Amino acid sequence: MENIRANYCYYIPMAIVLVLMVAVCIAEKIIPFGTNSLSIVDSVHQYVPFFSELRDKLINEGSLFYSWNIAMGTNFMSLSSYYLNSPFNYLILLFSKENIVLGVNFIIILKVCLSAGTMAYYLVNKDKKQEKNIYVIGIAIAYALSNYVIGYSWNMMWMDCILMFPLLMLGFKRLMEDRDPKLYVMALFYCLYCNYYIGFMICIFLVLWFFVYSHPGIKAFFLNGIRFAISSLLAGGLSAFMLIPAYLGIMSTAAGDMKLPPWEWYGDIFDILKQQLFLTAPITNQTFDGGANLYCGMFVIFAFFLYLFRMYKNPWEKLRKIIIIVLLIMSCNNTLLNYIWHGFHDQYGIPNRFTFLYVFILLEIAYEILEDIKDTKPFQIAFAGVYSVMYVLLCKTVEKANIPTYVVISSLVFLVAYAVWCYMGTKKLKTNTFPVVFTVICCLELVINGAAGFLENGYVRLEGKFGETAQIEAAYEEIKTMAQEEDAGFYRVELMDSTVLDEVTWHNLPSVATFCSTVLGDMVTTMGRLGFYTGANEFLYLGATPFTNSIFNVKYVLYREGDYNNFDLDYVTTVDDIGIYENPYPLALGFAVDSDVLRWDRDTWRYEDAQENLAFSMTGYGSFFYTLKPDLIVSTDSGSATTEERSSKVTFTSSQSGDSSFMASFFVEEAGDYYLNCRGSGVNKIRFYLNGEELTYDRWQSQIFHLGEVQVGDYVSVEYCYNRAKAGETKTATLKASIYREDRFLEVYDVLKQNLWDVEEYEAGYLKGTINIPEGQVMFTSIPYDEGWTVKVDGEKIEYQKVCGSFIAVEMETGEHEVEMYYTPRGLKPGIIISAVCLVLFLVFSKFCSRQKVEKTTEKNSDNDIDRNVNV
Repeated sequence: MENIRANYCYYIPMAIVLVLMVAVCIAEKIIPFGTNSLSIVDSVHQYVPFFSELRDKLINEGSLFYSWNIAMGTNFMSLSSYYLNSPFNYLILLFSKENIVLGVNFIIILKVCLSAGTMAYYLVNKDKKQEKNIYVIGIAIAYALSNYVIGYSWNMMWMDCILMFPLLMLGFKRLMEDRDPKLYVMALFYCLYCNYYIGFMICIFLVLWFFVYSHPGIKAFFLNGIRFAISSLLAGGLSAFMLIPAYLGIMSTAAGDMKLPPWEWYGDIFDILKQQLFLTAPITNQTFDGGANLYCGMFVIFAFFLYLFRMYKNPWEKLRKIIIIVLLIMSCNNTLLNYIWHGFHDQYGIPNRFTFLYVFILLEIAYEILEDIKDTKPFQIAFAGVYSVMYVLLCKTVEKANIPTYVVISSLVFLVAYAVWCYMGTKKLKTNTFPVVFTVICCLELVINGAAGFLENGYVRLEGKFGETAQIEAAYEEIKTMAQEEDAGFYRVELMDSTVLDEVTWHNLPSVATFCSTVLGDMVTTMGRLGFYTGANEFLYLGATPFTNSIFNVKYVLYREGDYNNFDLDYVTTVDDIGIYENPYPLALGFAVDSDVLRWDRDTWRYEDAQENLAFSMTGYGSFFYTLKPDLIVSTDSGSATTEERSSKVTFTSSQSGDSSFMASFFVEEAGDYYLNCRGSGVNKIRFYLNGEELTYDRWQSQIFHLGEVQVGDYVSVEYCYNRAKAGETKTATLKASIYREDRFLEVYDVLKQNLWDVEEYEAGYLKGTINIPEGQVMFTSIPYDEGWTVKVDGEKIEYQKVCGSFIAVEMETGEHEVEMYYTPRGLKPGIIISAVCLVLFLVFSKFCSRQKVEKTTEKNSDNDIDRNVNV
């Protein structure tokens, strides 16, 4: 109890934030108080499944370097460096598989609460006096309940950097003033280790902060610069075992391509600054890159203007913070600066991820103002109040801002309240009256905004997301039993339909699909060329054909009632209402193909043509898709649609903004097993109809779609749906049809199955088996190309090649061979060596700095003793 009383300014902010978060969970029926989740947007589709994969590896002692359950095989260390490195994530071991979402929610809440604690610790300890006052409570809560945290807390991998940042800044201050690097180095190491992406932004900020820091003189500037550079390099070096593999991994992703954008502005600056106002909705995800989460209390606006009008003995101390604030706001509205802050990478729907830095500086300014409020002149408060009101009104005048009236009124109410109470504070009120009342007002505002913000975020209903985990696990156990009886070796398992994009990873299935920021860019390109659904950082199982199922060794597909079964597979059995379907034409993870495959150029072909041409380069056979040119009939109720006779192209002009659509239809003139390919810019979803009956409605655009067997005279309709159409805007779309000829495919399959890689041993990142290679052939594998692999043939290490733009192929002599492959992330070994060396250097450097600090203190004390003797 004595400890609580002594450290109340640490515990109270965390307690208030915790109570609010629990109240939000109760109100929103968040698990365990219901069946909803704080995990929203990508958190459900990516992070939760990745937590499942991490938990499975930790429990079953699996490799932390590689996983077969993501993207046909992926560098798990690279993925972890972006998503999973937080020490808090090991708390997931306390939760069962079914309760992983509960564990994720718990970790989110824990990190938000601790952010209040670390900010409070910084405020108390940043000055030598280490004064614990009640002002700390309001400012610490403002940091933890800023709109940045509210809007982006679902990106839980960023939150470690947010909660550690105040301690890092405290470490920076100690490094500059006390020559003590320990806290700075360890805090920066933690940020870089947990999430290099936010860590990169922090590093940029630290460099800027150093150059605007108030160094005592030129000599001090250079000495501080040496300490700062050494300490920063040591922090980076300590994390090299993770950073180097992460860097090499990220440079292989689609994000690895860097192209500087022009110097342009997103829009009116006040359209961004409006986000500083009370009750503005936090941004969780949006397409406008100029959006920003800036709110951290209305007092900071008033305090900033008061900061401008106050006189300081050292004007540079004030100017440096203003410079950084202006630069950060400019960066929110500038394409080039924004691109640089985001690690030379586009934002992809989550704008201005660096604004927690802006929030931190404003809150530090606000705290400085509160500490010296009694020395503030009434006219300064009056000027600050007037300019604060003008700020709000200017935001309101921006046409695009579209600020609700209640936001303006409530913001002005709190601004006036703070101005009046600060004026009262200059009148020397009783010692405790002013800070207590101010803190109550501040906490009231922040809690109201926090509650409104989290409610505005919404939640994800878990019904239908992960509810069939036990049934699918049972079905997978049945599959493993069947495969073991058949001695199937390595194989892949997929889902006919997914409730979340990375559901196969959630179930820990060796699979094809992925939605992941660290996915290999070459894989995305190749899968798109082969007719799969792809995005900037995803490729899904949608678009599979008998040919791709065979060469990717998809042996089983799981079916749930209600799934649209558009795969040509054999039904096997049903386990706990989960249907198990088997591919009648499986191959293996690797097989012998003609060496012509090494020269196959994916950029020459697309979709059905790409598959046929790849099959031909592998076997000399192909042509299993017969292309048709149906006579399209187009119609629409939301604009105009036209096409030419026997053309696959449709031109559509929308007469309305928002939702619109057009229909492209045709009568079947030749019976057969039909595959369709529907594409169009801006298309949101596709509806398929057969003879007027709706078959399915989903993201079927930009992929191969299996319509199935149709007869002459059947009427096929495809509805192209847009959700962001603009009135008068013209778009084009295509509809192509092909008949699948199984006899031609079997010619290909019969050749491919002759010489399979018989994988006898396998685990994550390791394979061993035998294969026979005929003359003029090579071993093709459906393993994504990654330079971390080592390949040995008959015990001899050999080089391997990239084939089809993204897979591994191995050339070897004619005959039977034992092929062994094992994976080590690129850069891991040199990273470990660098980290070990930097650890030793850090200990030596810390000892050296400690000795300097002692000598400096002794010298200072000696000077003080001399001064006292002189005075005597």
